[in-house]
Amino acid sequence: MAIIGNIYKLEKLLKEKNLDIVFEYLKNSLNPNSEIHKRIVSIQDESCEKIELSDEIFALEQVSYTKNRNETFIESHKKYIDFQMVVSGNEQMEYIDIDKLIVDNQYDDSRDLITYKLHDDTSKFVLQSGDLAIFLPDDGHLGLASYKKSELIHKVVVKLPIHLWL
Repeated sequence: MAIIGNIYKLEKLLKEKNLDIVFEYLKNSLNPNSEIHKRIVSIQDESCEKIELSDEIFALEQVSYTKNRNETFIESHKKYIDFQMVVSGNEQMEYIDIDKLIVDNQYDDSRDLITYKLHDDTSKFVLQSGDLAIFLPDDGHLGLASYKKSELIHKVVVKLPIHLWL
């Protein structure tokens, strides 16, 4: 069950989960005066930087051009929950329960990644600045797809170990 919405509303909704470190980082990612935001917008195109937030939680700061859906893939994870937020730009994302998918590449433990064959019957939505999508292990998700046209996006993906969610 993916959770999608505005970062500030989701922070209130999930306040009992003790995710302060995650939401502080995400809010700073949006604040043009913060060092985190300045670092993200200074990343070279088509790059990704890994930032440690704690001993167990990390963020992937990404700058990429969105692309045709056929150039992307559906993925899921077993060890981590994804908190995906767009800092700038528009990104079409898709969600589908993994039980409806055919595995394309088996689980890679070193990358915590399973990929699936593209499936047309997904739920599609657009993330804009400040929008957050949270994907749990049963949530197949597709990102970096273009919405209307290819554009440069800045985004962050916080990886939260599943045991910190339970």
